[in-house]
Amino acid sequence: MTIIFINSICLAAYDYVDRDEKHPRNQRIARAGLVFTIVFTIECLFKIIAYGLAMHQNAYLRDGWNWLDLIVVIVGWIEMVPNIPSIRGLRMLRVLRPLRSINSVKSMKDQIVSLIRSLG
Repeated sequence: MTIIFINSICLAAYDYVDRDEKHPRNQRIARAGLVFTIVFTIECLFKIIAYGLAMHQNAYLRDGWNWLDLIVVIVGWIEMVPNIPSIRGLRMLRVLRPLRSINSVKSMKDQIVSLIRSLG
């Protein structure tokens, strides 16, 4: 949860007008983004090892919240491909990272699921 909270602060502090990351603050945040992506990747791999990927009933990919985590990790790695303008637009999807906290706090997860069900 602490890593997700720090990542959320970095996302809020990032200057999205400076897309080329010329400002030192954005450069530091970009380096921190790599660290966050590595940490989230390791967490994802540990979960896959613990639960299995897809075959049994409680497998990693059988939970929709884990799909969100996996998408966030994949987008984190894709956005690091340099000099591809169309992929750099994926940076907007970094805002999904704080949603990973939903999976960590059961009561928050239950509230979000209830909210989604009530809208449907």
